[in-house]
Order: sequence, then C-alpha cells, then structure tokens
Amino acid sequence: MINSLLKTVNRNDLPRERLAALGAESLSDIELLSIILGAGGKNESVFELSSKILSDLRGFKGLYRTDYNKLISFKNVGLAKAASIKAVCEISKRIFTEKELSKININKPKDVYESVKKFFFNKEKEHLYLLSLDSRNRLISIDLISIGTVNETLVHPREIFKSALEKNAVSIILVHNHPSGDPNPSEGDIKITEKIYKAGTNIGISLIDHLIVTDTNWVSLKSLNLFERR
Repeated sequence: MINSLLKTVNRNDLPRERLAALGAESLSDIELLSIILGAGGKNESVFELSSKILSDLRGFKGLYRTDYNKLISFKNVGLAKAASIKAVCEISKRIFTEKELSKININKPKDVYESVKKFFFNKEKEHLYLLSLDSRNRLISIDLISIGTVNETLVHPREIFKSALEKNAVSIILVHNHPSGDPNPSEGDIKITEKIYKAGTNIGISLIDHLIVTDTNWVSLKSLNLFERR
C-alpha cells in the first residue's frame, strides 16, 4: 500500500517542489533523502529506495555512521549516490564541529587532549591533526593532515601552513596518535616538530605544542622542552 502511494505521488507534492514552496523543514526524512539520491532504480522509485535505506539503517543516525562500502551494497545505490550521502553527512558534521569549536579555549595540554581524543579512539594507523587557533587561543578548526607514519619525509610544512593560513590561524597545535599505546615521542616525532616549529617562526604562525596521544594517555612535547632542544 505504501509503495503504491509512493509511486503515484502528485507532482505538486514532490520533495523539490515542496522544499521550494514551504522550506526544507516541511519535508519528511524520506523526502530529504530522496532529494540527495535524486533517483531510484529499475522497478524502484527514489521514495522506495530512501524508505528502505532509512528503515534498514534505523534513521539518519544510522545513515551517518554507515561507511561508503555498506552504502553501495544497497541495490540501486551506486558510487555517485553513496558519495552524495557521505558528502552531506560530512557537511553536517563540519557545521556542528564549527559551532562547538567556537566555545573551546586552549589554555593547557589537557584542553587539547579533551578536544581531540574522540578522533583517535581505536585507530590502527597514525593520524596527524592540525588545530588552528585565533588570537585568543580559541579553536577555529581541527583538520586531518595525514594518515600513516608521522615523519619529516611524509609530512611537509607546506601542507600544514596552507591549512592554517586558509583558516587565518594565529597559532597552531599538532596532534597525532601512537596506535602502539606508548605516547613517548620517537626521534622522528621530535624532528618533524622542530621542522614545523622553525617554519612557523619564519612565517609568523606559532607552533605552540605537539601532542602524542593514545586511547588513554597523552604526552606534550612542549612540556618536555623538546622544541628548543637543539
């Protein structure tokens, strides 16, 4: 019965037209997802496809948590539709993150750890994040810079300061994880920190700390006085 109604929906009630006339808040979850998907598939309308996805994944929260490969496993969801869904999810995450970040002031290493620990939980590879701060030490953004071993051959200052300049950062903090569970810095960690510190000094964007984190602990290279070691 529901499927029959979905197939015979009046054009005046189509989601794009209703959105234009009444606003996005007037649309149901199925209608919103239908706009993102754009079309259904053979013998399946876009409304039916949207309904199935939301039912199987238990709503938008489940959709948000679903990875790309799971999405393309749905019949009539190809690479383009899955990419559109993940792009919208990422946009919503960034909007929420920007709002929350504006409330965070970084005054000590523990503030940094509390701000980023959720990004590193149960990660099996090293992830390097850049925290950009304004003149009052408020977070502007948290950006993923690289995945893989953090060393001076794989992480170039250009990548870091390009992102910082785009965000109009006054200062920056680096954070990366050690999946081994040992937060102590390696020689490579120290070398890349010194390299970024010197580059920042030259262009007027201060590197104020570099944290190494695990699921349960962290170490601040600034607190260890490793920036000016040599």
